Amino acid sequence: MTKFDDLKLYILPGCPYCAKVDRFLEENGLEVEHLDVTQGTNGEDLVRIGGKRQCPCLLIDGAPMYESDDIIDYLAGRLGA
Repeated sequence: MTKFDDLKLYILPGCPYCAKVDRFLEENGLEVEHLDVTQGTNGEDLVRIGGKRQCPCLLIDGAPMYESDDIIDYLAGRLGA
């Protein structure tokens, strides 16, 4: 299992795009901290960071990346690094 301590993934339970990213993580033995936007202040934090509550959102060095395909492409690139 490879853990990316520098990344955070905002998710919404039941979101098919979040599930798509999770499948990629699982299939490739990757671990990224998940932040559920329905819990605590995570949803508010996501809006403050990115200006919207869109999930999934991968936080990379404080910058938000949206869209499941973009997130998967980024993570796949990190695998090859």
